[in-house]
Amino acid sequence: MRIVSKLNHAIQRAPNLATLVVALVVLAIFFRLQILNHFNYLSGDRYDGVIQVALLEHWFNVFTGWSNWRSPNYFYPYPNILGFNEGQFLYGAIYSIFRTLGIDGFLANELVNVAIKAIGFFGFIAAGRRILKLPLAWALLGAAIFTLSNNSFLQMSHAQLLSVAFAPVEAVLIYEAIGALLAHDARRLFRFGSIAGVFFAAWLITCLYTAWFFTLFAMVTLAVLLLTAGRPGLARLWQAIMANKLAIAGIAMVTGLALVPFVSVYTGGVSRQRAWSEILFYLPNLWDTVNVSTGNLLYGGVIEYLLAHCSRCHFGNGEMEAGLSPVLLALTGMCMFSIFRRKSAAGLAEKAALVSIAAASLILWVMALRIDGHSAWFLIYKFWPGGNGLRVVARIALLLALPATALAVWYLSRSSWPPLALLAIGTVLLAEQINTRPITTLDRRLMLERTSGIAAPPASCRAFFTTASPDTVEGDESFPVGALYPHNVDAMLIAEYVHLPTINGVASFHPADWNFGSPGSPDYLQRVKVFADAHKLEGLCQLDLKTRQWNSRPVFAATSERVAYWDLSNASEAIPADSLQGFSPAQTFGRWSEGKEASFKYTLPDSAGNGDLTLQIVLITALVNDRHSQRMLVSVNGGEKHEFVFKTTARANAELRLPAAREGVIRMEFPDAISPKELGINADTRPLAAGIKSFEIRRAIKAE
Repeated sequence: MRIVSKLNHAIQRAPNLATLVVALVVLAIFFRLQILNHFNYLSGDRYDGVIQVALLEHWFNVFTGWSNWRSPNYFYPYPNILGFNEGQFLYGAIYSIFRTLGIDGFLANELVNVAIKAIGFFGFIAAGRRILKLPLAWALLGAAIFTLSNNSFLQMSHAQLLSVAFAPVEAVLIYEAIGALLAHDARRLFRFGSIAGVFFAAWLITCLYTAWFFTLFAMVTLAVLLLTAGRPGLARLWQAIMANKLAIAGIAMVTGLALVPFVSVYTGGVSRQRAWSEILFYLPNLWDTVNVSTGNLLYGGVIEYLLAHCSRCHFGNGEMEAGLSPVLLALTGMCMFSIFRRKSAAGLAEKAALVSIAAASLILWVMALRIDGHSAWFLIYKFWPGGNGLRVVARIALLLALPATALAVWYLSRSSWPPLALLAIGTVLLAEQINTRPITTLDRRLMLERTSGIAAPPASCRAFFTTASPDTVEGDESFPVGALYPHNVDAMLIAEYVHLPTINGVASFHPADWNFGSPGSPDYLQRVKVFADAHKLEGLCQLDLKTRQWNSRPVFAATSERVAYWDLSNASEAIPADSLQGFSPAQTFGRWSEGKEASFKYTLPDSAGNGDLTLQIVLITALVNDRHSQRMLVSVNGGEKHEFVFKTTARANAELRLPAAREGVIRMEFPDAISPKELGINADTRPLAAGIKSFEIRRAIKAE
C-alpha cells in the first residue's frame, strides 16, 4: 500500500515532471532496439521501409519548393499518383523538420516514428483526463499501455499504421466540440469543430487505413449515443443544433475545404475495389483476437506450444498478428459487463461516453471476426463507403487497442481492489505489451550506401530508369519480391534525392502499362523501350545501380544471357553429390555452408562458347547480427580471390568474372564462420556462414 500511495503522491506533487519522465521511459522501451544498436538498424525492411522514406522525402521536396505535392517522382510520366500509396502528409511535415536539421532520411524516418508515438502518449492522457475523467496516475498507465501496444510494435514494418496515435487527439477535439455545442458556445464549437475537421482531413491524406477505421468507430459510437439518449436527450441535441446553425455551417465549410486535397488524390483515377474473398482472408478468427505472436514476453511460449500441439488453434502470422493481450482483453470485458449492467459509478456524461465506446468496440470486434468462412464484415464491405477497398481488416485491432485500454484502465481506477493487487495488475498490463521479436531489419548504413551520393544526372536527362540493384534476387519463386522491389524502391528514393522522375516504382496500385519487375531478365530493357515509345519519352536515361553510373544514351537490348544455372534449394533438380563440398542438405532457401570452406564443381554446356562470362552467386542470407559480420572469399580454378563482406541479413549477390574454361571449381572460404549458438540466435552448434541459393553463369552479348 505504501508503494502505491507514495507513487500516487509523487505524481500529484509534480504532474508535469512525472508525465515527461514516464513518456521518455515508455518511448525508450518501445524504441529500445534502435537505441541499443545506435540507430544503425531501424524498423521496417529493405522494401516497404525504403518506400516510406521515399514518400517522406517527396514531402520534404514539396515543402522546399522542388515538387508538386500530388506527384511524387515515380511512375513517370503519370501525374497525380500520390494516391497510389498512403499519402503520409503529417509524417512528411514532421520528417521535413528533421531533414532541415541535416539528419539523413532513414534516421529522420525513425525519429518521425518516435514523434508519432509521443503524440499518441500525450493524446491518450488528454483523452483519458477530459473524456473519462481519469486521475493522472491512471491516465499515465493507460498512455503507457497504448503506446507500448504489442500489436503496434509488431506492425512497425508498416510505420504508417502508427498513426492510430492520432485517434485520441481527434477524439478530444470532437468531444470538446460536442461539449461546446450542448453548452451553446458557438465560438468554442467553431474553433474545436474546425480544428477537428482540418486535423481529420490531414490524417486521411496521411494514412487512409487508420483514419477510415476511426471514422467507422466514431460513427458507430455516435449511433449508440443517439439510440441511448432518449427523447429528452435528442430534443436537447436538436435545440443545440438549431441554435448553432451558423457555427455548424462554418465547420462544414472549413472541413469541406480541408478535404479537397484528399478527394482530389483518392478519387477518380485509382480503383480500390477488392474482391470479398481477398478481404475475407485478412479477417481475424477467434484465435487471432489474442494473437500476440510467439515473441510476446509473457505469452510467446504459450502460443508456440499451441501451434505445435493444438491442431484447432489457428493463429495467423504477419499482418494477422495484431491481437490484444489477454489481461487487457479480460479487463475490457469486465468493464463492459459492469457498464451494461449499469453498475458503474459515473456521471451522466461519463456514463454516456463509456456505454457508447464499449458498445462500438464490441460491435466492431464481433463484425470483424471470421468464423467458418463467414463474417458480418460483409455488411461493411457491401454498404459502407470504402468498405470494399481496405484489404487487411485485422488492422482494426490496432485502433481497438485504444478503447480497450481506456475501458480497462477506467475500470481499474474505479475498482475497490487492494492497492498491491492494482499495482500487480498494472505491471502485468505493461509487461504483456513487450515483444522480443527483432523488428529492426532495415540496415541504415547499407541503404545510405545504396541510395545516397549518386552523382547529378546528365543535363540532357528528363527522366530515368534503373537496372538491377546489387540486392536483386531473381529465379527464386519462394521470394518474388526480390525481383520486384530492390531496383524499383531505390529508384523512388534516388529520384527524390536527385530531383529527376523515374518510370520505376512500387505502390499498392500501379499504372496499367507498368511492367518493370525482373530487371535481370532478357526482355527488361525491351519492356522499358516499349513503355518509352508508347509515352513518347525524350531524354530517358539509365542509372546502373551497381556501378552508380548514368547513361544518357541507353541501348535497349539485352547485354547478357544465361549460360547455366544451378539451384541449390530442395525445389530444384538434383545436383550431383560429388559436385558439392562443405554444404548442408538442401532446404527451401538453398544450402548452408558448413565450416570454413565450401566448393562447387561445374561443367558448362557446349553452347557457352568462349565469350565474356560472369558468375553470380545469390545468397539467401548471411549469418550475421549487429555483433558479427561475414566475409566470403571466392576463387575459380585456383585463381584470384575476390572478397565480399556481408554486414546484414538482407539477400545479396556476389559477382565476378570467370576464366574461359568449360569446367571449373568455385571455391568459397568463410574465415568468420560461426555457430548460431555462439551468436545467441539458437542452439545450432554448426559453424555456418552463408546460405547459398544459386550459382548462375551469364555470357555478355556484344552490341551490334
